[in-house]
Amino acid sequence: MAVVQLASREDVEAAFGRDLTPDEEERVGAILDKASELFRSVSGQTFTPARSAVRVKVNGGRAFLRQKPVETVHTVKDDAGRDVFYTRIGRWLRVPMGSHEFVNVDYSHGGDVPDLVRLTIADIARQILSIDPVASSGVSQFSETTGPFTDQLTYATWAQGGATRLSPEDHAIARSFQVKIPNVWLP
Repeated sequence: MAVVQLASREDVEAAFGRDLTPDEEERVGAILDKASELFRSVSGQTFTPARSAVRVKVNGGRAFLRQKPVETVHTVKDDAGRDVFYTRIGRWLRVPMGSHEFVNVDYSHGGDVPDLVRLTIADIARQILSIDPVASSGVSQFSETTGPFTDQLTYATWAQGGATRLSPEDHAIARSFQVKIPNVWLP
């Protein structure tokens, strides 16, 4: 199954402020694929249009859908496969069931990729494509002396080896999109 990238080549070029070189053009697709999937994994969101079938615990007659935005709820069934009457408000489903029960929900969600996500993925690709070849080889520190001058470089952990990964800042941004399931309080 093809990965739906959360940023485009054009976004990466905008992050660089220039056109991609032929070598960068060749590598950018795979980098965008992996960065997109890593970001989805940490955030718990798909961001792009998708369809999910999930089993959700009922809490106080309500069930909460994690993916956003919810576009269409196709079916809501109990564990025996019977249709369950529901009303939807945003990502909440009101169902006539007890808090010890579960519902199986088939729903469509996602939409336009938020700008912060798109710009973060593009910047991850820019960073990966810009990694110094010395760091790409796995070196953590590099020192070069010419006459009385010495240059010392220390490479970020995420840059070593040149692999596509999320930096600590990228992780924080992805975590900001995680959905915290709210509690339901009954009067």
